[in-house]
Amino acid sequence: MHLGYSIDRRLRISGIFVICGLLIEALCLMWARPIAFVVLVVIGGALIGIGVLFFLYSLVSGAAHVADDSDAAQHKR
Repeated sequence: MHLGYSIDRRLRISGIFVICGLLIEALCLMWARPIAFVVLVVIGGALIGIGVLFFLYSLVSGAAHVADDSDAAQHKR
């Protein structure tokens, strides 16, 4: 059994990061102040970037866990 989250849970978390980033960017488009651009780029962009990187990490680490499970199953036979 794995100590980390399942791949479904990790993909859901990465999707939440991306959606939060998109919501912040949508709110910044309605906000007519110079600081809105900074918030859009820094906070919105960071959340989207974290979501994408966590998504990619989930795919890579999930494939490694599946390979480990299949190797362990073959050694038990």
